[in-house]
Amino acid sequence: MYRQIKIAEEHSSLQCIVWRDEQEQPLQHYKLVTVTFGTAAAPFLAVRTLIQLAEDEKHKYHNASNILKNSFYMDDLMTGADTVEQAYKNYEEINNLLLDGGFEMQKWSSNSSELLSQMKNKSNCEIEKLTFKMDPIFKILGLTWNRQDDSFHITVHLPELSYSITKRYILSDISRLFDPFGWLSPVVVTAKVFIQKLWLCRRDWDEELPLDLINQWTTYREDLSNLQTITLSRWLKLHSKNKLVEIHGFADASTTAYAAVACLRVITEENEVCVNLIAAKTKIAPLKQISVPRLELCAAVLLTRLLNEVRNILNIPKENVFAWTDSMVVLSWLQSPPSRWKTFIGNRVSEIIQLMDNEKWHHVRSSENPADPASRGISARELRTNELWWHGPSWLRKENILYEKKDIPSTDLEIKKNDMKALHVSDE
Repeated sequence: MYRQIKIAEEHSSLQCIVWRDEQEQPLQHYKLVTVTFGTAAAPFLAVRTLIQLAEDEKHKYHNASNILKNSFYMDDLMTGADTVEQAYKNYEEINNLLLDGGFEMQKWSSNSSELLSQMKNKSNCEIEKLTFKMDPIFKILGLTWNRQDDSFHITVHLPELSYSITKRYILSDISRLFDPFGWLSPVVVTAKVFIQKLWLCRRDWDEELPLDLINQWTTYREDLSNLQTITLSRWLKLHSKNKLVEIHGFADASTTAYAAVACLRVITEENEVCVNLIAAKTKIAPLKQISVPRLELCAAVLLTRLLNEVRNILNIPKENVFAWTDSMVVLSWLQSPPSRWKTFIGNRVSEIIQLMDNEKWHHVRSSENPADPASRGISARELRTNELWWHGPSWLRKENILYEKKDIPSTDLEIKKNDMKALHVSDE
């Protein structure tokens, strides 16, 4: 992709190579006239060029222009349609739009064999490099996608257990847990907490760890094989004919970590209620001790940011986004203006209410909070069958939800103290 984008002629002198094949030969100077791998600006220039191309050609390809601006990640396009006919139309428009800019799409895949056959039979024969991936297993941005059953499969590739367990070895293992959407957060958070323990034991990178830490890591590592059996449906039932689409977010905290979880709730045209996990985020509690209510508020901030991001990506209206926490203290803090609280609380309350109305916050029982497993960690074996994590609480899967507004008791915890000093002035 980079080599298909020319840079401005006046900037080509900034990309020079001095070269000669033999030491006796005179030096030759080459100018690189296209975007070059390894330069700091290259990713931005590539993405910005695609956006500009979409803007320039939107009068000809309006639908493809929107797809180009919203569904590309670097040089990978991921999009869909409600029907095979619309998907094929998108395919033709996207191809033509990109060809106008000098880009050629190299490979296509789809969960619809009918669509792939149409694309293969009617594709432009002049595009010699165009390939159609008919294999069932496909990689999308590092995720394993099975196009036949349209599902994501979790893959974990760990080398054989080393005889010497060191900090370097464990961090290498943890880096192999690729989880961009946080689907495995209840398992990954345990690894994050373990990293914190490694730093506390103050061992060198290649020094063998204490036996208790080795045993903990070995048990955790063996359990990771259970992740291989997890599959997630790619399609979240989003369709133009849906009766209702909502996002419900949940926040929770423990003494070791805090978490935010976003679920999509869809009521289909046939009145089927579907709830699925979209994304999750976790953070480890700092070593400096912080009270649980403060950590619960940090989880609420994390959730607010996550919901705002997911809402914008899925184009869900604000009024269809709801947030839940099991902390009555946090709900009480959100009921009062930020200026009432100490700086730590006030700043976070201010950020939350700027992004989300406090009327959208509700109370949920701890036993019905999907963020609970991610805040304290569970095993991979438990995660496989944890309905609360994958599909939210049972009441969320009912057609009608009663948003009961409980009486939230006021709190003086973390209230800002106003020190007043009296000054007496006398003429005597």
